[in-house]
Amino acid sequence: MTISTPRTDITRPFGVLCILALIVVGLSACGGNAVPPGTTNTSYGQSKPAARTEPVKTTRPVVRKKPETSKTGKTVAAIPFKRIPSDTLKGLSEDAFAAKVGTPEMIRGEGDIQVWQYRSEQCSFDAFFVPKAEGAPRELRHMLARMRRGNSAITVQDCLDQIVKLGLNQG
Repeated sequence: MTISTPRTDITRPFGVLCILALIVVGLSACGGNAVPPGTTNTSYGQSKPAARTEPVKTTRPVVRKKPETSKTGKTVAAIPFKRIPSDTLKGLSEDAFAAKVGTPEMIRGEGDIQVWQYRSEQCSFDAFFVPKAEGAPRELRHMLARMRRGNSAITVQDCLDQIVKLGLNQG
């Protein structure tokens, strides 16, 4: 009676090659379809890529200044804050909005729509500019505010106040 055992000299290297092939395939799947940083996939959901009419503008994050102190060591009074009611901004042109709120940290284009983003330490504020009709200048149609960390709610007005205060301290 002979006992037949599997040939390990052939099956073991074959198993090692299979495992290595699975690892390579798995790692190549991690690469994905990479989009370079700072770009927007403007052709998502379209049959052909959209032609970009304006370049995407980005700016560096604002470096905040420490409060100034006098020679006596006391903090100098801050610039008085004048609240801008958020409901008075709807319908403004991009230039008029920038004159009131300031320069955005980032401008993102999505077709004819432009989204301006402002950030404070606590929140992000997005202003959506849309043309009233094709070929018309863009105007502010929608504003959105969200906390940068956590899930707590913040109103558009509270976030706008933070952005305006931050702009006063930068100038």
